[in-house]
Amino acid sequence: MSDDGPEAGVGCEDKLTVRSETRIEGVEAAARRVAPVFSGPRLVALRELCGMTQAAVAGEAGITASALSQAERGHTALSARNIAKVARFFQVTPDALAERREADLEMKPQFRHLRRTSVREQRKAERFVLATARVAAILRDRVEFPEPFTFTHPINPLFGIQDVAEEVERAAELTRSELGLPRNEPIGSRLIGQLEAGGVTVVRDPETDRDIDAYSAVVGRLPVIVLDGGEGSVWDRDNFNLAHELGHLVMHRGIAHTPGTRTVEAQAHRFAGAFLGPAEALRKVLPRRLDWNRYLELKREWGMSMAALIRRAKDLGVINDAMYTRAMKQQSSYGWRKVEPGSTDRLLPVPRFMPHAMSRAEISTPHLSKRAHLPEDVVLRIVGERKPSLTVGLAS
Repeated sequence: MSDDGPEAGVGCEDKLTVRSETRIEGVEAAARRVAPVFSGPRLVALRELCGMTQAAVAGEAGITASALSQAERGHTALSARNIAKVARFFQVTPDALAERREADLEMKPQFRHLRRTSVREQRKAERFVLATARVAAILRDRVEFPEPFTFTHPINPLFGIQDVAEEVERAAELTRSELGLPRNEPIGSRLIGQLEAGGVTVVRDPETDRDIDAYSAVVGRLPVIVLDGGEGSVWDRDNFNLAHELGHLVMHRGIAHTPGTRTVEAQAHRFAGAFLGPAEALRKVLPRRLDWNRYLELKREWGMSMAALIRRAKDLGVINDAMYTRAMKQQSSYGWRKVEPGSTDRLLPVPRFMPHAMSRAEISTPHLSKRAHLPEDVVLRIVGERKPSLTVGLAS
């Protein structure tokens, strides 16, 4: 073993395997070129993207915690030798640690459960959004994408939903029109595709924190929605999460506000219900009693969970507060607050624009990772692991 430490890297996960000698050939030479323009903020970005502490990175990379801390703060620069060690650990080229400009966050990530989301997870999510925008920018240089979605209908984030309900309903109606969706028809399982076609970058991340169903942000002009890709994800909540985050992009973009407040989240919730289930159409079909069979039928037709439909019925005055409370208690007693009937009978929709763009651009994962200055496992989280297509031939 050389003085520069082990040849193995771990990217953002300790499960990654050792790279071949050819893949890391020239790391020391590249590190020497990068040393004069080393950037502490780029080191911080990589570490936060992987959700790691300074002590953990220093220990795994084989450098002192003091050297890492001083470098991140800009007090000193990492030596070429230590740059090589850190690059190998994160499985990036040393150029990833060179000074460069990062795109600005026009709207910071919107977390629904801000208090339950740790600062480390918030920063990890923020870095992932920035990484997604970087990958998207590279692909946009090679493949023609729809123009970024920029439609807004600002709502004062300080106003309670009771004061702005009609305006939120109007925002949802206008957004449907902007995306070319019928005014009073179900969207069904087409929502991801409609948003991608409308200029919203959507990715599904299998490594989101368990308390994060989805979050949204705007990087430069590019709106990004990140969905949970974990095993607990189900299609009905997925639709609502998409619509909820779209609400933030429409109502809260460009407005100074604190993400995760009750008023901001209540506005996005009301928007999601109105966007998926327009008032004019749902008032005609929602039952005025707790007919769960009917709610299940409507769930499958409108792409909304029964819980969301019950809430929509309350918001539209179809049922009163007492019936709504009784419905929620019944859902809890039946175990439906976690998984409802019908929630597992459809596959989760898959974002398609990013992986399709990668295929059309004829760019490999290693090359895209190098261009984006990201570990390959992060790029795969962004674009999704591409599956081979099925080719059926006739027997001769």
